[in-house]
Amino acid sequence: MMGYPPRCEKKGVLHACTLSVACWWVGGSSQAGCGASPWLVACCVKYTTRHDEKEIYNSIQDEEVQSNHLPVIQRRNEDDDECGLSSDRMLSKRIIGGDEAKFAQFPWQAHLKISTYQCGGALVSQRFVATAAHCVARASPKDIIVYLGELDTQNTGRVFEEAPSERHEVKKKILHPFFKFRSTQPDRYDLALLELKRNAGYNFHIMPICLPEPDVDLRGKTAIVAGWGKTKPSTDPTGTNILQSAQVPILDIKECMSWHKIKEITVELYDDMLCAGHKDGRRDACLGDSGGPLIVLTYGRWTLVGIISAGFGCGEPHQPGIYHSVPVTANWIVSVINS
Repeated sequence: MMGYPPRCEKKGVLHACTLSVACWWVGGSSQAGCGASPWLVACCVKYTTRHDEKEIYNSIQDEEVQSNHLPVIQRRNEDDDECGLSSDRMLSKRIIGGDEAKFAQFPWQAHLKISTYQCGGALVSQRFVATAAHCVARASPKDIIVYLGELDTQNTGRVFEEAPSERHEVKKKILHPFFKFRSTQPDRYDLALLELKRNAGYNFHIMPICLPEPDVDLRGKTAIVAGWGKTKPSTDPTGTNILQSAQVPILDIKECMSWHKIKEITVELYDDMLCAGHKDGRRDACLGDSGGPLIVLTYGRWTLVGIISAGFGCGEPHQPGIYHSVPVTANWIVSVINS
């Protein structure tokens, strides 16, 4: 930018070199370190402290909390005070039929590059990322690269990224012990955890998602799904470089099966799965989104309830997406993180 470096370092953490006015606009601290006066081009430092998170949480106008005065959900991972907070609470209305996400809107979103293909994931603690087991089952940890804090995977400059992403190597992959690959049906317990070689550097654009209680009631909930997968089911051969998100209602399993029956599709669903989608299709996850998070807002915090797993087509009427149900395996995730 204008002959100045794109990145600067403060206390071992990389930050973006931006115009000072742009840094000020996003609430950053303009500091020296980019080879120019910080009044012109600044090393834009924007940390999110626990105090800042509490202020964000207190400002959330969540109708459930206001009307019912319900207690804050018990967050069950090791980063209790830091999970499920987004710097942008605006929801996109429509991955297939989706809208572009905003920077730091989904700070837990992970982009996985695995040899020649990609998947999604969700940061669930400072050291672990959750994804779909089928994404990594045949991959060696050394072939998996995890990017956190990413928005534009190609860094095209079309969208303004206020801080750099982090690149992480994987120390270990842990498949759920009940994972079972099935070639013509959704996989059973389609969940894996990736242990990173180093801790994620928590910042306003890199934060973990909360984990759900096993007995959370998802009936009637509207969820958000996000990913870098295909945005057009028939014509787009790859995916998108800019993160997309969509709103999808969570379905009762019986309703999900009846929808597939209308399309003469025989589907086997179990307690470790859930469905989400619209009757008329149009808004859905697709190829390349696998492993990404399905999230709901619970008492002012975003909570991980599903992992993108399977689907018969993308964005088709009466063919909702099929997800691994995280409440079923939340205790296992916590046990792995805490061990």
